[in-house]
Amino acid sequence: MAGFGRFLLRRLLGIIVLVWAITAAAFVLLRVGPPSPGMQMEISQQLGAGESATWQYVHYLQRLLHGNLGVSLTEGVPVDSILRNALAPTLSLMIGGMVLWLTAGLAAGMVSALRPGSAADRVATSGVLTGLAVPTFLLALLLLWLSSRLGEAGNLWFQPGYVPISHSPGQWLGRMILPWIAVAAGQAGVTARLVRAGILEVMGEDYVRTARGKGLAERRVVWFHVLRAAILPVVSSIGVGFAAILGAAAIVDQVFALGGLGQAFLVAAKAGDLMVVMGTTIAVVILIAVVNLITDVCYALLNPQIRLT
Repeated sequence: MAGFGRFLLRRLLGIIVLVWAITAAAFVLLRVGPPSPGMQMEISQQLGAGESATWQYVHYLQRLLHGNLGVSLTEGVPVDSILRNALAPTLSLMIGGMVLWLTAGLAAGMVSALRPGSAADRVATSGVLTGLAVPTFLLALLLLWLSSRLGEAGNLWFQPGYVPISHSPGQWLGRMILPWIAVAAGQAGVTARLVRAGILEVMGEDYVRTARGKGLAERRVVWFHVLRAAILPVVSSIGVGFAAILGAAAIVDQVFALGGLGQAFLVAAKAGDLMVVMGTTIAVVILIAVVNLITDVCYALLNPQIRLT
């Protein structure tokens, strides 16, 4: 338990340092990056007009510690309000996309490894290659075209835009299915390849042959001996995969008009609203850091050779 506490403290300190570095980069961008003198004046007024850059940065950090990310330069509303409104669509997209990515990747990898040469193997391999080959933006546009055709046919379930789950769970699900597919497809292919390679490697290990020699059922051997070891590379890749689908989510968010962090970032970047750009950047960095921390803990729990020290 003491080792876990030290590990957690070290990682939390690392997250704090990372966020501090992002705030420093954000402040530099705020000082040198505004596209117009009017925006430069507005930023200076928010951070402390007439004060030195050092004190403006101190004020910037103090406001961040109180959850104050400033005021949008184009909309005139607090940035934290924009992020709160964008957080629900983003979490819906990311959580659902991760569930679909991991479920589809694990299933395809297991089928491909356990039934080599079968029709199921060929279908899974074709799906994996397609997911890896098709760019996210193209897949998102194809799915958007599909939703428009379905709408013309009278099926209004798969439509763009976001509906909160609290408002209508059915409409929320219908609006999220196609975006989930768009963000999950590429990483599902990567996961499927990792699972397939891991299972094929583990199947030849001595302890697997010993388990079979003891008369254990094949299903038990696969689930309790083979899959536990084969899934470790997948767990270790979740942090990187989350960052990848978060980047893809910005495109999918914009294509399907979900109103999440990705769309907020792209709209703000186009308008030159650096306060919103920096606020969304900080929020995304924190999300990625937290997911990586959870991934490391899960990896250590699954692998007894790893010690959290």
